[in-house]
Amino acid sequence: MSSNRLKGIEGLYECCCTDSFYRWVLPSGTTFTPPPIEEGQICQAPVWYNDAEALTLVEDNFNPWEEEKSTWRLTNFSAGNSKKRLFHRPYKTFNLESDDDLVVVKCKVRPVVTIKKASSDWRVPGNIENLHETWLCLPIFRYKDRHTQQYVIHDQRLDRPHHFYFPPGATGPGLNEEGAAKFTEMQFIPERNLTVSKCYCTQRSMSLPYGLAEDAFHAVLGHITLFFPKIEIDHSTKKWYEDFSSIVREEIDRMLSSKP
Repeated sequence: MSSNRLKGIEGLYECCCTDSFYRWVLPSGTTFTPPPIEEGQICQAPVWYNDAEALTLVEDNFNPWEEEKSTWRLTNFSAGNSKKRLFHRPYKTFNLESDDDLVVVKCKVRPVVTIKKASSDWRVPGNIENLHETWLCLPIFRYKDRHTQQYVIHDQRLDRPHHFYFPPGATGPGLNEEGAAKFTEMQFIPERNLTVSKCYCTQRSMSLPYGLAEDAFHAVLGHITLFFPKIEIDHSTKKWYEDFSSIVREEIDRMLSSKP
């Protein structure tokens, strides 16, 4: 993306990191087998919208012999949840028990940062061969026309504890557009729903996965602790975030004060 379209300060985060903000995620050795997803990687995933009012489906005309031919109608979840109606019959088609709800979920496929993997045997206790693999993901939203340059600069300056500014990729791998990671939208996403993001690597003449460089990932983790102040992180990560945020704020303040 051309620099004249940027609302944030170009190259700032890259300069504040030891090497770069993004890095290639390379396969080990000479194998061409894609490496497994790791922490700090950029992926594409369906991110659910958290609307102020959720919608749910309730029975309209139920066909017990051919459930797939049944019809349903929309209603507000607050008006149709299980506390305000009798338990419905189990739905084999949806694999729902009588106290489950059919909630309408809207989503958009967008870039996410993988934060932490979780493997659970909750569905089949003790069956380690069939674990439910999910990732805690941090979604990244691109800025729209309604977001002024001042708004973006506040994000880049780390003024909002629930936002973290993400620059576009410069000469190496990275996002196509600048955006904000929104901590209020963090969610666990099944690993099978994650698609590894790739950029073209001229050195290897092929598209490769990429993610955050170590310094950048530590900066994100450090900023998360401002949103969740009770979370403890190791001393080196905390110290790095303090240094990173201090340099970023000083540099932005210096550049803004020098403007006529």
